[in-house]
Amino acid sequence: MGRPKLPDPEKYCRHCKKRLVRKKYPTTWEDLTAFKKRKYCNQLCMARGMIQEKVTLAGLRTRAAKFRGKICRKCGATTNLDIHHNDLNPANNSPKNIQTLCSACHTVWHWEHGKRQLKTKNFLCKICGKPARKLDMCQLHYQRFRKYGNPLTTKKWIGLRLELVQEAAPVLNGPAFQGLKLK
Repeated sequence: MGRPKLPDPEKYCRHCKKRLVRKKYPTTWEDLTAFKKRKYCNQLCMARGMIQEKVTLAGLRTRAAKFRGKICRKCGATTNLDIHHNDLNPANNSPKNIQTLCSACHTVWHWEHGKRQLKTKNFLCKICGKPARKLDMCQLHYQRFRKYGNPLTTKKWIGLRLELVQEAAPVLNGPAFQGLKLK
């Protein structure tokens, strides 16, 4: 003879609000930990409970995908195709509002219409003038800043040992460096 059945915690189905009870199998009861994890009384309630009232952005994109063509309207490419909404509203999936563009043409369209991903100013390193990556510094100066706390500090051999040395800041001339201040 087995152990007596423990009392069931009181649980209710998330969809139909019916009280949940542990399932009875031919020789045993449903495991208590499995019962505690269960949220719905059956698969139908689970499916109905997972229907969302508000459509997500991913759902809108999936709906728009059925209107995607086989070639880019600008360059004729057949790979890396994107869907572009002319009115920039992803909820408006009418066929007249949707264009098929390759990823390169799609990016160019947004750049031409004021949605640049690059910052329009300070995209050059504030120290040396090379293309900036993070904190308006090139990769070299950014790494020095992270490592030593100062982008002008570096290690140099002095005699038989390495010492931290601060380089002189370069003189920056030209329109790209007007108004920039070095720390």
